[in-house]
Amino acid sequence: MLRVTFEILPGGSEERKRVIGLMELALIKLHPNGMADYAVAMTKCPPFKGALKAAWRKGGVMSDGEAINRAIAGEDEELIVALAEGHHRTRRGCYDLLLRALKACGMEARQ
Repeated sequence: MLRVTFEILPGGSEERKRVIGLMELALIKLHPNGMADYAVAMTKCPPFKGALKAAWRKGGVMSDGEAINRAIAGEDEELIVALAEGHHRTRRGCYDLLLRALKACGMEARQ
């Protein structure tokens, strides 16, 4: 599992930093060619432990291996669940996976 924490540092102050978002990614399918699919859960904060765990509890992630229930409702959605498909685990790094996860969550369409 990979966890990305988004923090804001008002005026660059480390002492006043606060967490404003959380993204968790979990490998759900590894393909023979080295490609992989990841379940993605992204939430605004206040953070709670386990965005992905909460998504499973709410039924936002299905384990059938075919689909993830995409809960994208707009800018103020508290929890977004998506499927990031086709990431090559040895040829691409964590930033490529983060970009793929953001796109899967619909962030590209918000520009």
